[in-house]
Amino acid sequence: MNADMSNTRWAIGSVLLGAVLVFGLYGIVINATESERELFEQDAVYIEECGACHLAYPPGLLPVQSWQGIMLGLEDHFGESAETDAETAAHITNYLERVALQKGKPSPMSQMLRNMPDDPPLRITEFPAFITAHDEIPKQLQVEKLAEGFLSPCADCHREAASGVFDKDRLHPGYGPKVWADD
Repeated sequence: MNADMSNTRWAIGSVLLGAVLVFGLYGIVINATESERELFEQDAVYIEECGACHLAYPPGLLPVQSWQGIMLGLEDHFGESAETDAETAAHITNYLERVALQKGKPSPMSQMLRNMPDDPPLRITEFPAFITAHDEIPKQLQVEKLAEGFLSPCADCHREAASGVFDKDRLHPGYGPKVWADD
């Protein structure tokens, strides 16, 4: 009976170990393939035109209404002229409308739609979900208020911003919660 029990334990242990190894390898493969795929459709014209002056923000950060407002106001693009020829503007507008943040279209940035007003702002930094996600920063930096534009260069903290990755766990070294004092 001892031999039968030992064989049973060995068989159960082998099956459990095999299952752990299979699920572990599956997780590694899934993680590797997910990190290789792009998080949003890239457009060379958009990146060249908009990225010439600032980060070509991932289109999924803003809803269609915000992108339309931005594209209609290129003559005064946050205090600067960003005008371009009609063909280029039409191309960029079509691209942005196609890949913009949308209800019912799951994306890594879907949380940006939380508490979204009917008339959404043009600036990402004015979205309720953005404000909520970043509201601890002034306290952690031990200031009452951040200077205007402090959070605008996303890539200062989010090293993978151009790829659409804004996870808190992947903040740029020297910035973010990993170096802020715990309160």
